[in-house]
Amino acid sequence: MPTDATLSVITISYRDLAGLTRTLESVAEQTYAPLEHIVIDGGSGPSVEQLLERANPSYWQSEPDAGRYDAMNQGIDRATGDVVWLMHSGDCFAARDSAAIGMAALSAAGTVRHRWGYGRVRIVGDPLRDGLEWGYSPFEMRPFALGIRPIPHQAALFGMDLVRDLGHYDVGFGLAADHLYMLEAAQREQPVVIDAVLCDFDAGGAGSVRPQREHFADIRRSLNVTGYHPWGRPGLTTLASRIVEYTARSKHTARTVLSRRTHGGDR
Repeated sequence: MPTDATLSVITISYRDLAGLTRTLESVAEQTYAPLEHIVIDGGSGPSVEQLLERANPSYWQSEPDAGRYDAMNQGIDRATGDVVWLMHSGDCFAARDSAAIGMAALSAAGTVRHRWGYGRVRIVGDPLRDGLEWGYSPFEMRPFALGIRPIPHQAALFGMDLVRDLGHYDVGFGLAADHLYMLEAAQREQPVVIDAVLCDFDAGGAGSVRPQREHFADIRRSLNVTGYHPWGRPGLTTLASRIVEYTARSKHTARTVLSRRTHGGDR
């Protein structure tokens, strides 16, 4: 379904000249219009400022901020479009028509300003996972809420009315603020699952590799903040989460041991 809705792509960056260059080029190559590109840089210095002056996105700033989620919130506040897409420095659209595919899918599901959705990402920058695609279909609330089937935020887009209803990312929540934000979105609207790779995800970024203990602790915090308890009682939800965590950590340990043996690490 054709749409004339404006897409606001928001990029945050800090001391990542090469990654920001790739992202700027990727956004500029998109066939979708109307599109605005907002870049919030944390004060990376003259080289990044010169890059932004040459690239001339719709809006940019390069000044200190209070961290990634503060920068994301500033970008959202600057956005004037109907749909927001957060594409961090180093991440790129998977193809020239990726934005068009995402917008068409969201439009086909209804009024874009009230909807949200996600596609798949392709992992780059990780020798062990390079080229792998990630993104779960269909969407299932319980596995998502428990951290079993996470949503790749680089491939997620949000209607502006929903964004205004959700408010800002929680800057005090840490690296799981993305999950908290999408959990709150899912409580309001079922996401549209887009059957396409929308983004090349730079696996070297912050939050890409985290200890599982931290990940699942944050998952439990998000469940408490939102009040979402799939089995009715907080205690049962916590128990289920700990079982999931134990299973995930056991699998991770087994894979690590097998990898070491395969590569001669254990002698």
